[in-house]
Amino acid sequence: MYVKLKKIGSKRYAYLVEGRRENGRVRQKTLAYLGPMVKVAMGVPDDFARKVDSRVGNVDWAKINMHIRKIPIEFEELLEIRRNALPIVLAARQNRSQDAGRGSRPRVEGELAALTIIAKRRFNEMFKLVGERTYRMRMR
Repeated sequence: MYVKLKKIGSKRYAYLVEGRRENGRVRQKTLAYLGPMVKVAMGVPDDFARKVDSRVGNVDWAKINMHIRKIPIEFEELLEIRRNALPIVLAARQNRSQDAGRGSRPRVEGELAALTIIAKRRFNEMFKLVGERTYRMRMR
């Protein structure tokens, strides 16, 4: 089993898929819709995982969640994730929690490097270099 993304319009959606061999060919069988990439970027919620387990059978969610975390997040998705998490972070800060917004999720190897590449690419789309360390916003 693995996660497959489908892009519909400008949004990406995650599906739990299994490869099956039929008549000498490998066919993909969609087992469950996991949701928009924005909602599952940090992993599949436990209550949803239990619901899928009851329908599909036992799924190795640690492996699935690790696979999801390795999928690069697009800039717009990252912005939406931050917007959705902001009320939670603000509420936790009011309660004086030091790890607000961090969660218990360990960092995936290369995650910070991937985020840096995404930010750099988006920056280069928005600004152009006009001199040494001088940038001007691109006109659309």
